[in-house]
Amino acid sequence: MKIVSPQTLFTDRGPQAIILLHSYTGSPNDFRSLMRGLAQADYSVYAPLFTGHGTNNPTDVLTKGSVQAWWQDTQQAIDFVQQHNKHLLAIFGLSLGSIFALKALENYPQIDLGGVFGSPMFASDMTNVRAGFFQYSQKIEQHQDLGFGQQAQQQRLIEQLLNPALNSISQTTLEVRQQLSQIKQPLFIGHGSNDEIINNISSKLLREHVQTTVDFHLYPNAGHVITVNKARPQLEQDLLQFLSKNRSITN
Repeated sequence: MKIVSPQTLFTDRGPQAIILLHSYTGSPNDFRSLMRGLAQADYSVYAPLFTGHGTNNPTDVLTKGSVQAWWQDTQQAIDFVQQHNKHLLAIFGLSLGSIFALKALENYPQIDLGGVFGSPMFASDMTNVRAGFFQYSQKIEQHQDLGFGQQAQQQRLIEQLLNPALNSISQTTLEVRQQLSQIKQPLFIGHGSNDEIINNISSKLLREHVQTTVDFHLYPNAGHVITVNKARPQLEQDLLQFLSKNRSITN
């Protein structure tokens, strides 16, 4: 079976655009269904592939990716939308992507709306994220033609690099959290009640700490990636309502 590598996705529809930023072990593929729903509502949607992601080597996330690279990816996504003569209506992020979606709202007040899904902004630790990365690497290794020695070497490299990488993400999260008062745009917050990676308390605390209008949704019995799990149909409906309501206000 041929494995098709994830890549940046762009659906060019209406004059108003939405940017979607994926998670630490995810890709734009996690937004495909959601993009179709948004496109049917005449929104253009851009979902960039973060640096280091989408390859057949899980260590690329750690060696090629970084918080600096992903923030640059976010800025380039904003530039891309503007170069295509679209009005950037909203930016949303899933998990890791939520950190940069919030940072974009802090630094680009011209963006009308924003939101987060499964945000770690107030997560107490990264233990489950760390475990999730090893599960991600093991899944990729199933499609790699590696000997036992090569697999062991790759695992040792992950052990060496993962904690410093997660510490860097935590530091960036803290920096973004300290600037939350800069966000004036209406904010959508969605989280699965059974999130196995980031406890939904994180999103509840985010709701309490921002100083703007919040549309908060806790999706019953849903896990972390609410853009693809059982929460997705309701999430899509809620997002379209949020966009429609606030689009009329911002126009």
